[in-house]
Parts: sequence; structure tokens; C-alpha cells
Amino acid sequence: MSPDAPALSDLPPLAVKAAAEVSARAEALIAFLGTLVDHDSPTEDRALTELVGDLLAAKAEALGAETSRDPQDRFADNRIARWRGGAAPDTPKVLLVGHFDTVYAAGATAQRPFTNRDGIITGPGCYDMKGGLAIGLFAIEALAAAAGGRPPLDITFIFNSDEEIGSPASREVILREAADHDLALVLEPGRPGPALTMTRKGVGIFELEVEGREAHAGAEPEKGLNAIVELARKTLEIAALNDLAAGTSVTPGVVEGGTKPYVVPGRARLSIDTRVPNAAEQARVEAGLAAAAAEGFAPGVTAKLSGRFHRPPMECSDAARAFLEVYRRTASALGYEIGAAESGGASDGNLTAAAGVPTLDGLGAQGGRAHSDEEYVETPSLEMKAQALAGFLAMLASPPSAV
Repeated sequence: MSPDAPALSDLPPLAVKAAAEVSARAEALIAFLGTLVDHDSPTEDRALTELVGDLLAAKAEALGAETSRDPQDRFADNRIARWRGGAAPDTPKVLLVGHFDTVYAAGATAQRPFTNRDGIITGPGCYDMKGGLAIGLFAIEALAAAAGGRPPLDITFIFNSDEEIGSPASREVILREAADHDLALVLEPGRPGPALTMTRKGVGIFELEVEGREAHAGAEPEKGLNAIVELARKTLEIAALNDLAAGTSVTPGVVEGGTKPYVVPGRARLSIDTRVPNAAEQARVEAGLAAAAAEGFAPGVTAKLSGRFHRPPMECSDAARAFLEVYRRTASALGYEIGAAESGGASDGNLTAAAGVPTLDGLGAQGGRAHSDEEYVETPSLEMKAQALAGFLAMLASPPSAV
């Protein structure tokens, strides 16, 4: 530890007490995570996922929150929990975001129930991201206990039900709530190190459809317009949009076309995955794809480009860096060194950051192997990340003279 590293005595009493309250609840935190994990919550099984939403809302209400639903038709209702009334006028309003859907099918928990052995927790969704949900709720509980009954700052917690498929139904409520807050904290899993996630790539999925004209490949090939050949040329043009040095990847991923070997193919289709680090690269890729679809085809061949960036890039603002420094110094004083990292994957942090709200992501559990049968959480990380979060929230609520 460097000589100028913060010590526990450098923290305001509220932060120290909040961290201690987390430790007193460490076993309860693990038990609550076990309850969440042992309830299946596949995104597209509304009935099962509703049960997990109910568990989260009930826990928030037990902690004094006012809860409401954001009704959905296809997916489980999003839940919103609010803690209000204890904040000084200049205290930041904080938005927590976490999803309770998982990628696992119904029955996964029966096959692989929650376990906690030798410092490792396993079970479907423990890492991505039910661990983060438990951390967030228990950090709030500890902070409220340290403050005498309720959190000393305004907190909103969105529990959304469709993040694993891109948050198509919860995007609106996340953006609406973000606009009314000063800071967004996303409880996705932590990065190795441990580290928070401060930048994420924007993600777009596009499809280019080319239509030519079918003909008999032997008798009248000259009457055909080969859609596969035209698409092949365009595939190389699209791949040239890659700029890996800049952090941009454009990946032609799936090609489909033709009907029979002896028929000049009249249709072909290309699916494209795009990842960009910033808004400028997003604009460049969008323009390049549009140009590829609009020109350069043989006479008589037509093309249609569809798709969009469903996750804008999450860029790290100066305000986010300032909040990160407070978080890291708080964690360091509590005995944890937590860094900052980037990710090529997306989360709801992409939405809050693109809306102009300073965003810290990766405040959830440490572990690995997300979306696999080997998913796991490092058990000690639950207390670590909950202490860091509770202490950080206490720092935000403390007057400068107390820090």
C-alpha cells in the first residue's frame, strides 16, 4: 500500500459504520442470493421471472422502499424501488440498475441448485447477475442501519427483466429514470482484478439482404443475377470497416442464400455484428454500412439494410472519473484495491452513460464463466463489494467536512 493510500480513519463515521453493518449481514446476504438463484428466471418465461421480481420487491419494501411496477406484456414487469426523504439538498440522487432475468431455461436450478463450498458459490445466474442484486440491496440495508433507519440520500433501484436480450422493453424506463438522477450504478459482475467497468462498446446488429434474379444455371445462366456473388463482394467491403486499433470490430457472421446448386441464386442475406468504442466510430460504421447497401451493385440487383445499434457505446466522462475516484478511495480505506477496466460486452450502463448520466458499472460480484454451467461467484467478493458500495453511498451522503 502506498504511503498516501487512504486509511479507515480517513472515512466519515457513517461510511465506517455502514461497512460494519454489511459484515454483520454477510451470512444473510449469501442466504438471500441462494433464494434468488434457486428460482429460475429465464427472460422469456414471464411467470417464473415474475416470482423473482416479487422477491426483490418484497426485500426492498422490507427496507422501507416504495415500490412500483413498470407493466410489460411479453416479459415480467420491471420493478422500481425508491428510498426518499433523508437527503440534504446538494446530495447526489443515485440510480441503481440490475436485471433479474438469466439466460438459463426453466429447470436449470433443479439440475444445478445453489451451492456455497470452499469460498465458491455456484448456480444459474449467481454471477450474472443475481449476486449484484443481493449486493445492492444489502448495501442499502447496511447504509440505512448505519444512518438510523433510512438511507441518507435519494436512491432509486430499477430491477429489469429483459437485459439478457438487450433490454428492449426496459430501455424506456431506464432512460426516463436516468434523466432524473445524478449518478447511475450498474450492478453487473465485476471485472477481474477486481475492477469496475468504466467503458463498454456499443453493439449493433445489422442485416444486408440482396435480391438478384434466379435462372437455370445450365440452360440460361446469362438471364440470372447472382445474389450470392453480389453479396460476397459487399461482404469484403463491409469487413474493411474494421479498425481493430481503434477498438472497432465489424464481423460478417452469418451468410444465407440460394436454393439449389443448379439455380442462379436470386436472394442472399448477411448478418453483421458491430462493436464500437465511441459515438464517432458508431457514426462511421453506420455510414459505411449504408453506403455499402446503397451503391456498387450490378444493374438490376437491389439491396436492403436493416438493423441498428441497440446499445450505444458507454464512454467514461470526467464526472464518472470523479465518482470512480471516490469509490476507489473508499474501497481502499476499507482494505480493497479496486481498479477500472473496459469491456467489449454491453449492459444497461450503455444506456445510462449515453443519456449523459455519469455511470459506474461492474459493482456486482466477482467470479466468472457467465452464461455457462460453470458460472461461479467468489464468496468473499459479496461482502467486499457490498462494503465498498455501502461506504461509497455513505461518502456521497456525507458533507465535505466529514470526508
